[in-house]
Amino acid sequence: MARNRGQGGPIESRLIGLFASLFFSIPTAVFIWLGVNKELAYWGGFLGSTYLATTIIVFAVLALLLPQLFPSILGGIWRGILKIERWWGW
Repeated sequence: MARNRGQGGPIESRLIGLFASLFFSIPTAVFIWLGVNKELAYWGGFLGSTYLATTIIVFAVLALLLPQLFPSILGGIWRGILKIERWWGW
């Protein structure tokens, strides 16, 4: 019985990974949302907060379904953000 307590099941480990990934994915979603809204402000547009919540939920689902691949996905998104930042000259 003590042996089962020390080992987390797949659901428990995925939930722990999900909460750990939210530490990085929420700021990523905020930067994406703010960057898009900053660019849309020049054209008179705006994305509501539902798009921010949707992005956070999408990141959470990806982290839950693809726990091994999610860090690579998030790293690719950050590299893309940096490339766009350099291109736009922020």
